[in-house]
Amino acid sequence: MTITTDATESRTGVRWRLSWCVVLTVVVLWPFAVAVVAGWDRDSALLLRDLSVPGSMALNDLATGAHGLARAVPQDAVLAFLSPVLPPTVVVGLLMCACGAAGAWGATVLAQRFGAGRVGQALASFLVVWNPYVAERLLQGHWSVVAAGMLLPLVAWLSLERRRVWLVVALAVCALTPTGLILAVVTAVVASGWRWFSLVPAVAGAVLSLPWVIPSLGDASATLTDAGGASLFAARAEPWVGTLGALGGIWNADAVPDHRVPVAGVLLAVAAVVVAVVLWRRGEWSGGLRRLSVLAVTAVLVPALLATGPGVTLLGEVLEILPGAGLLRDTQKFVVLALPALVILLARVDVPVPRVASAAPVLAAGFLAFLQVPALPVDLSDLRPTTLDRGYADAVDSVEDAGAGRTLLWPPGNYRIIDGRPALDPLLKMLPGSPVDPGYLVVDGRIVDGDPDTVRLLSGLAAGDDGLAEAGVDLVLVETDATEDAGVSVPAVLTDGASPHELLWSADGWELYRVR
Repeated sequence: MTITTDATESRTGVRWRLSWCVVLTVVVLWPFAVAVVAGWDRDSALLLRDLSVPGSMALNDLATGAHGLARAVPQDAVLAFLSPVLPPTVVVGLLMCACGAAGAWGATVLAQRFGAGRVGQALASFLVVWNPYVAERLLQGHWSVVAAGMLLPLVAWLSLERRRVWLVVALAVCALTPTGLILAVVTAVVASGWRWFSLVPAVAGAVLSLPWVIPSLGDASATLTDAGGASLFAARAEPWVGTLGALGGIWNADAVPDHRVPVAGVLLAVAAVVVAVVLWRRGEWSGGLRRLSVLAVTAVLVPALLATGPGVTLLGEVLEILPGAGLLRDTQKFVVLALPALVILLARVDVPVPRVASAAPVLAAGFLAFLQVPALPVDLSDLRPTTLDRGYADAVDSVEDAGAGRTLLWPPGNYRIIDGRPALDPLLKMLPGSPVDPGYLVVDGRIVDGDPDTVRLLSGLAAGDDGLAEAGVDLVLVETDATEDAGVSVPAVLTDGASPHELLWSADGWELYRVR
């Protein structure tokens, strides 16, 4: 009878965990759930800032890293490879929902491993998907970083439980983006305690990093970046709590949700510290929890220190001399390394107040977690799928008919305003061959990074100089509507009657020229 009862309780526990995690994920990440359904329409797209996922993608040189820096490798290569069978919007929607549910479930079993009850486990899963980091990073368009961040509690649990195969699978999902792989490997190694098992995530991480490491080795100097990026991408202070208390604190103020209560996050952090002290005094703050807690403190303190004057100077020097260090300049994205320890400690928040009904402190912590971003599903509304004008598909067909090659996009820059949203130009993902990505960002009116040769070419075109053939450009695709919105004109070297370049195709709002 006992065995039967235990088995029944075990099955019930699994069911409620899965049900709660799935419902929670759909409520918060509803735009991606919508994308799973609506994304089968190839004109559907997910567009917001760095999130640029059209309904069809080409396995072009940008996706593979064969030309220029491996900026979106391997995630774009994976999406493009699957594109003929599964629309990229559907794939991203499925990945985000699956990572949210799996990460939330991982938080429940991680909290259970360290003594949390059901209410505490429910809080642990809530913390994974309902937090300012998820809000800000998604509004910036960093979907694959968020996917990896949500999986960190699961990665920690798999490491502690020595689940080799599933750990490698989780690392492979996180490896869609270099940042995600770094987050997952660090979490796994710390959780495993530097024992022999730590070789599993270390070796797997080294192998999974090859898709972006190998293309970068071709020209390591190209991975160096401007020292000014250290200050432009530093963690941002928030009202009343400063930089240290800004558990969100993304560098782009436009990506901050409209509804935000930073003080609630600080109170949660204080509660976690109190729990850690109590568990330490009781001899329960040891092993994996101690290591993950140290990682959490480091993940919060280091970005705050690097946002100070000396920290900015130090990081700026590193960016200029160390190839690939640009991956580290957006220091605030690493604060999510605190998540595994945070879900464990807050799930045990009833420990310091044993005379109070055990659910009360946990529910209070849950309310504070909710209060950090009280209207999170509403704040993420801009992530819902939009519909691309048919002109994009026609432009892609015209470039393909012209033989693809190296295609320059006009107007200059890689951002467009589509359906009222700023977004990375989806044509960079849709065009075959080798689309030319200038690669620069404009932050606070300042140009950061960018390929110098391409920037000079674009500047010359705007000034009336024709350097297209010398730069190896085969086609120029002009989006005339975007050109007018950007306040520039179509280059005279294309439209001049004496121009050697041939107009191959034109339609409402589009022109395609062959360079001769």
